[in-house]
Amino acid sequence: MRANASRLKVKVPWYSSPWQIAARAVSAALTVAVVGLVVAVAVIPQVAGGASLTVLTSSMEPALSPGDVVAVRGIEPSAVCSDVGIGEVVTYFPEPGDPALITHRVVGKSFGAFDDGTPCRLVTQGDAVGVTDDPVSPAQVRGVLLYKVPWLGYARAWTADHISLAIAVTVLALGTYLVVATFRRPRTRVFEVPTSALGATAVAASGLQDAALQAREAVLRERELAIQQRETALANAELPTPTAPTFWDDPGA
Repeated sequence: MRANASRLKVKVPWYSSPWQIAARAVSAALTVAVVGLVVAVAVIPQVAGGASLTVLTSSMEPALSPGDVVAVRGIEPSAVCSDVGIGEVVTYFPEPGDPALITHRVVGKSFGAFDDGTPCRLVTQGDAVGVTDDPVSPAQVRGVLLYKVPWLGYARAWTADHISLAIAVTVLALGTYLVVATFRRPRTRVFEVPTSALGATAVAASGLQDAALQAREAVLRERELAIQQRETALANAELPTPTAPTFWDDPGA
């Protein structure tokens, strides 16, 4: 049986294997997730003139929890009194020169003439706190909350504390992926096909090829005949038109 059969190698496409489909789906999902996080945490806040910050305390629970990353848009001090409404969450410096930031909800606004020349004060309070904060001047406001990314702050804090290890793991993962993708051979399957079937296939292929050549030759002949007819017509048009001979009477005849 094997003596009358030939082996045929066929390249297997990746989508023929459920494992390959699952692996590619997971890879695509991880890529989209990483790109989405980078855009949400780094790109959008920067474009909006703000920043992304990590929540450290529970004063805004359940809206914001420790470990969440909040994205805030920047705002000019002159626009705070008119643009920031009650119920919005703002990030501000508690005291001039204090690098710490507080992110609380605006629960009230007061207008008037103040010593720093601003026309209002914001009344803020944490959702989990029973008392309001000291009045906030527009000059203290750093930004207005856009959205949050839950738990990302833990990963950010770990990366900041282990930056060398994080870089090494990232480089190792990328290098492994590139090596595997470069040297991995395409999967093939070997089938035993009867020699008679291969012969019939070859004959059929040869017949198709001959038919294609004959059709092409017929087209070329038609073109050649058309060119010859055109040349003949042009040659006939260039020949002079024959005229009848003219006879003169001879007076001496």
